Amino acid sequence: MFEFGFYEKEITPPLGSGIPGYFNIRRGCDVLDRLYARAVVIKNDNEKVAILSIDGLHPKKDICDKIAERIEAYTKIPRKNIMIGFTHSHTALPFRFERIAFEDDEIVADSIKGYAEVFVRLVADCATLASLRLKKATAHFGKGTVEGVSFCRDYFMKNGTPQTNPTRMSPEIMGAVTEADKDLPVLVIKDEQHQPIGAILSFACHGDCIGGEGFSGDYVSILSKELKRTYGEDFVSVFLLGCCGDVNHIDVSKKSDAADHYKMMGKKVADEAVRIIDKAKKLKNENLKSKLEYIPIKRIDVEKQKIEEAKHCIATIKEKKGVRIAADSTDPEQYQLAMAKRLVDFLETTPEEFEVPVQCIQIGEFTIYGFNSEIFTEFGKIVKKGDGTGINLIATLCNEAFGYVPTRDMFFDTIYESRPGSNRLEKEAGYIMAEKLISMKEKLT
Repeated sequence: MFEFGFYEKEITPPLGSGIPGYFNIRRGCDVLDRLYARAVVIKNDNEKVAILSIDGLHPKKDICDKIAERIEAYTKIPRKNIMIGFTHSHTALPFRFERIAFEDDEIVADSIKGYAEVFVRLVADCATLASLRLKKATAHFGKGTVEGVSFCRDYFMKNGTPQTNPTRMSPEIMGAVTEADKDLPVLVIKDEQHQPIGAILSFACHGDCIGGEGFSGDYVSILSKELKRTYGEDFVSVFLLGCCGDVNHIDVSKKSDAADHYKMMGKKVADEAVRIIDKAKKLKNENLKSKLEYIPIKRIDVEKQKIEEAKHCIATIKEKKGVRIAADSTDPEQYQLAMAKRLVDFLETTPEEFEVPVQCIQIGEFTIYGFNSEIFTEFGKIVKKGDGTGINLIATLCNEAFGYVPTRDMFFDTIYESRPGSNRLEKEAGYIMAEKLISMKEKLT
């Protein structure tokens, strides 16, 4: 019989810590929602698997490796059986994907250095404490859909070129490039008294509903609170982010969102999760297996002309302090400069080939497919089709991140996710990963 153990620990950093996610420097000045690491450990016979969900933007390899090392030292769970996923909140941990935004800010740099060691111990201990709480339980799977909260953020325009995040209600918008994946798969765990004690679940939408300088896990925080309201304070929801590299919460047909949009969104996802949990069906077998592999994928090939343009931009545009840097900024030159810096930094600090992690976990007839990075919707659909059972969950931002992974037909200067620096891997990367994950599942079963 399966044994499951759940645990969660608060990981909210000190005020003043940097908040990554945009080009401008932000320092946390408030706590809207406490940040957490959440873990589930699963045991069957001599096999143990740990799955972690962390309220943060991007997983960094060195940090994930340290977390896994500490977990293995305390629990004997091998690295191949440890999945470390990040929720991609833009108002969370001080660890950042790009160094360039904070390179001159010693206060932020010191806050990151001081917090990192404590963070590793807290997260690893979360899995260790989950392992100490293993008890006999049953796993039940169900799947629903959540409508009206997630939208593709790349649109075809009247000029024939796709564009990321066009102006709301623009008459130039023709239609979305693809449809967001609205599935909500839930694996709920019930104790011997048939009471829900925790769940593993996934939804595909950027955790970028808030902004500002208050720490929050975004809609995932609200999801957790609402599920606790229903099932009790000890209920732990291990959230894994679905394929949403090209998906966010913005409905371009509306002028704006409500100020508490993330709360509405989290509650709506939670309401559907509760409905699913009530009807979830028990898994038929109790196999438990995990496989973690690293596959070589080449760095994106950047045209020489673009490199020269970026260097010219850096040499000729003077940086301004205090300017909001974004694609829709009133000072587009500063956005151009920021993107140029990102590109040059990317080329100077990254190898020509990466070792990219992909992971597959089998829990009974239920499968978790773990991508790294910010994956476009299409690749999740490819894996689901290859799986064919419908009893699965697609996770992204697991174990490491290499930026966005677009489909091969979305490489345009007007698509933010495919610009070099935002995207680090070759054009075929998503297809390579999807194919590998499907083959890994076949080897596990």
